[in-house]
Amino acid sequence: MLRKIKFSTDKDIPFVFFSSFLVSYIVIRLFVYFFPAIFLDVKGVHIHHFAYGIIIITLVGLYDLIARPVNTALKITAILFGIGTAFAYDEFGMWLRLRDYDVSRYGYDAIIVITLLLLNVIYFKGFWERIGKSIFKK
Repeated sequence: MLRKIKFSTDKDIPFVFFSSFLVSYIVIRLFVYFFPAIFLDVKGVHIHHFAYGIIIITLVGLYDLIARPVNTALKITAILFGIGTAFAYDEFGMWLRLRDYDVSRYGYDAIIVITLLLLNVIYFKGFWERIGKSIFKK
């Protein structure tokens, strides 16, 4: 018998977001490497995949603000937000350098930093809350 899973925004949702982010990033990198022509060109203008990420993040954020999802809908928004974030930050170097060549290193660095931050949020949240309280204690 299947039972309905209830998600806690404190622990489960950040992990769902992190997992979808990491898996999506790996899949995106594989597609870019093996199938570089898969992404859209419109009248000779290449639409970089960070644009897809920004669109996904925007739509998920708008949905979250309007619908305030819970349970399964919240899990789905976390997954979509992770996918959008992976698309956007994969080409982080283009944000910084405003060119589409020799920027992949920045994307890798951004992914490492985001991964470390998310791991801290998921696994060390209590630690950082205690540190913050002790720093800002009057």
